[in-house]
Amino acid sequence: MIDTLFAISLVLPLLWLFFYGLALVAQFRVGEKIPVVGLKLVILVMFALQLLMLIEGTAHFSWPRWVDVPGLYEFPLELHFNRAMGLAGLGMLVLLSVIVKYSESYLHKEKGFHRFFYLLSVFMTAFPLVLFADNIDVLFMGWELIGITSVLLIGFYEHREHATVNSWWALGTYRFCDVGLLAATTLAHYAVHTTNITKLNNPLQLAAEHPEHATWLAIVAGCIVLASLGKAAQWPLTSWITRAMEGPTPSSALYYGALSIGLGPILLLKFRGLILSYPLVQGTVIAIGACSALYSYLVAKVRSDAKSILALSAVFEVSLMVIEVGLGLYYWVIFHFIANAFLRVFQFLRSMNAIHDFYDNPLFYRGAPHRPVPWIFRHMSQDWQRRFYYRAMDGFGLDGFIINGVVRPWIAMWTRVNLWENERAVGEKREL
Repeated sequence: MIDTLFAISLVLPLLWLFFYGLALVAQFRVGEKIPVVGLKLVILVMFALQLLMLIEGTAHFSWPRWVDVPGLYEFPLELHFNRAMGLAGLGMLVLLSVIVKYSESYLHKEKGFHRFFYLLSVFMTAFPLVLFADNIDVLFMGWELIGITSVLLIGFYEHREHATVNSWWALGTYRFCDVGLLAATTLAHYAVHTTNITKLNNPLQLAAEHPEHATWLAIVAGCIVLASLGKAAQWPLTSWITRAMEGPTPSSALYYGALSIGLGPILLLKFRGLILSYPLVQGTVIAIGACSALYSYLVAKVRSDAKSILALSAVFEVSLMVIEVGLGLYYWVIFHFIANAFLRVFQFLRSMNAIHDFYDNPLFYRGAPHRPVPWIFRHMSQDWQRRFYYRAMDGFGLDGFIINGVVRPWIAMWTRVNLWENERAVGEKREL
């Protein structure tokens, strides 16, 4: 019975997505109330079903031969519900209902109203796939869908040039890191003939069963770490998060303050057994989290717009979650993820009124009182404080490094390869 309820909770948002999309494609007259009421009903039913499953404790859904390659591999559709991820799923539904209610008036009569709510519906369908996936193949589907909706929402105001450019920046970051998840899937199929997350979290047994490919499991763990960097905006791929603020405030709150950015540590948490089995990978996770926390702390101190400060503050909290994963604090990461998500959504949705609240507060007069120098700079000289300040204003040159040190050499290399291929093709034609 519980397994059936679990299957219904997964299929229900997919059915809503299909019929809502069909109505939009068929150009029916769909009023603004329809997606709002529809999403609220789906969220309510999903919440009730997941609450029942949470009381029961566990549920499983499996389609053994979802994709079958005769003689090679079978790709099963496997999802597993447990209490820890169930709490995260309930938090997602509560926050999504808040965003739906807020967006109902925020985007009223906006040109892209239905586009926004359709992308929210895609997010609602994809997020449980990431939370409850029991193999990398299923997780990859939800992971990619969330990434696509994120990019489209950053470029929601398509008439703005900056929105389009910044959406491409986010897309490039996502695609670079998603190669890690795709590589992990491929290597797991090749090395141990399974992408089941429960089995991968027991690498000693897999290494005993496949001794000739045991070392590949460490590479799989490294690929998972790479995949987590993009959505979590971890160093050195942090700078895109402030560019993502071009989208509507509700999507910024949901994605970059709360849920999407939190999928990085959630991904690491799902593979905690594999990651913690290799001290080098575990140390790398902790080091990345520490560097990201320091970077986001310093850059947030010199930002002047509320949304960028909140986004970098969310990166700081996510960096702490990454460190906690590296230390093996399973339940604490779940609690931190849910608490941070609720706080950041509230702060993002209140950010537009922050200036008015600031000046209306009787404790302030024409601006904020002087704040003491942050603890990290108190024992530095004035010269070094200025250096850090100017470098933080520039984001420590991270954008310039990515463009000049990675993107342009990459494009130049493939441009040369293309020219070489064209010259070779011309030479072959002349010989003929």
